[in-house]
Amino acid sequence: MSYLPILLKLHDRPCLVIGGGAAATKRVEELLRMDARVTVISPRVSEAIERLSGTSQLWLFRRPYAAGDLKGYFLAYAATGVAAVDEQIARDAESEPVLLGVVERASYGDFLNPPIVQRGDLTIAISTNGKNRGFAQLMKRKLELLIGPEYGDLLDRVEAERLIMKSPDSAGKPGRSLSNEAAS
Repeated sequence: MSYLPILLKLHDRPCLVIGGGAAATKRVEELLRMDARVTVISPRVSEAIERLSGTSQLWLFRRPYAAGDLKGYFLAYAATGVAAVDEQIARDAESEPVLLGVVERASYGDFLNPPIVQRGDLTIAISTNGKNRGFAQLMKRKLELLIGPEYGDLLDRVEAERLIMKSPDSAGKPGRSLSNEAAS
């Protein structure tokens, strides 16, 4: 099976994380970085989720998952660590208009959460189409060594030049192009 690599805008979108352990914590932190409105449902949660529950972007419900919990969410993660519960969540998601990611059981969900190398606004996602997460993590470590923070800075400079060149004031003006300089 192949997956379509896309980037989702989650700003102010309602997202749900079912589970409270390490995997759920990682997803909660990612969603909050994307400015999503996050709800966590779990009888027990990590200290990190507990601390984050005091923010205006995170709502915490200390209880087990129940049928109907997926209603109204744009994106959800099943991260309970209990196969039977994650499978039930996946079955319930089939009748809801929600994108579901199932941690450790990717084939049950709609999408994968690939390892990411982030350098400013430059985002590189690494996927093996769910074949081998360890290999994807290895590739991430190699890319992190190869692609330093200067690439995020370069992107900012190239974008600033593009905007200047696109402005009506720059029409027809000769000059050395940063993007040509970067390409050489």
